[in-house]
Amino acid sequence: MTNRPMRVLLQASITPLACATLLGGCSGAMAQDGESKIAPVVQVPLASNPRVSNLDNPTTPADLPQTASVLEVERYRPNYDLKGCAAPITEIVEPDTAMATALKAAKAYSDEQKGLGLIVLQDGMRVHESFADGVNKTTPSASASMMKSVIALLYGIAIEDGVIGSVDDRIGDYLTEWDGDARGDITLRQMMTMSAGLGQSNFMEILLAPDIGKAALAIEKVGEPNTEFAYNNAITKLLTLALDRQLVAKGRGSLLTYLETELWCPLGNGPARVWIDQQGQARGYAGLHAGLADYARIGELIRNNGKVGDKQIVPASWIAEMTKPSKVNAQYGLQVWLGREHTPRRSYSAANPIKVPHAEPFVTPDIVFFDGFGGQRVYIIPSKGLTIARFGEVNLAYDDSVIPNLLAETVD
Repeated sequence: MTNRPMRVLLQASITPLACATLLGGCSGAMAQDGESKIAPVVQVPLASNPRVSNLDNPTTPADLPQTASVLEVERYRPNYDLKGCAAPITEIVEPDTAMATALKAAKAYSDEQKGLGLIVLQDGMRVHESFADGVNKTTPSASASMMKSVIALLYGIAIEDGVIGSVDDRIGDYLTEWDGDARGDITLRQMMTMSAGLGQSNFMEILLAPDIGKAALAIEKVGEPNTEFAYNNAITKLLTLALDRQLVAKGRGSLLTYLETELWCPLGNGPARVWIDQQGQARGYAGLHAGLADYARIGELIRNNGKVGDKQIVPASWIAEMTKPSKVNAQYGLQVWLGREHTPRRSYSAANPIKVPHAEPFVTPDIVFFDGFGGQRVYIIPSKGLTIARFGEVNLAYDDSVIPNLLAETVD
């Protein structure tokens, strides 16, 4: 399916309001009471898709110098535009004295570490928002690996929808290229926990190949699953490819339309841009360029066990599944990081020399967080009612323990 000349444009399985505000009108069956019905998808040639841009002008290595700003999202091409259904984030309220002092210290630390934006919500109320000059809550940034956690949320929705059978299904059930060899017996759970027993991929191919799915499918099995934690972008790309193919097979549109209609728009998130390859496929492991308020809403979704207001967007049971420590790494769940164990320098894998500073243990072991390279973060602390979204220029000295601990210590 990765070489299909046709890609899905939209699926009319959304409410009339969403049709009007999200897609500019939809065709297909719609219930009288406004509830959605599955309708046939509309397909157009990829090159003619109005959501797609720069298909013939893909990113090259020269576009990505180490000095590039995370705000320079135009460097990442081709693109798929998410229209969004922007809803206002909560009004800012005055924090108590202790929290105000902690917020001042948290902002100072973020700024010292090349921070560009910080949003903090306490019990669903916005108690802090600050940005660098020229930046605001809707400014898109290159959030790097934070998209991995979004892919995990989509899997929870897809399992509830019957698109995917179970997190313990074989990956070979969804990737036919692997169905006949040992890689096909690896489970979706083992893939999501980065304990699949697969070798490291070619970094530049997984980053910039014209068909990244094809490049990821070439990864070899080097060990037994559930024996070693090895963080790998190719693994999340394969999860993304598997879900996309299954959505298409079920007549539910592509992963990109599913992201928009089933998660992004119900959250009230605004316009965003997804970095795709020349096959029109999302990378999945990175490339969801959105505003900080959008990521704060995603964090709130997890804090509220998958609910937005009174609507269950992601099953609560899936949020619990995502945030359980995996067998081989208590610091990692299903495509999210956890604060259950402390190591002063968190590791991505034995083969990766980059270590993330954690000078102190997290004061709240229930913390869950998204990790985007170099300091892009969403921290969720359910026991303290806190959601913290932060982004900044890439900085390998950024310490994960400072901001969440400063704020959590002020809440009884």
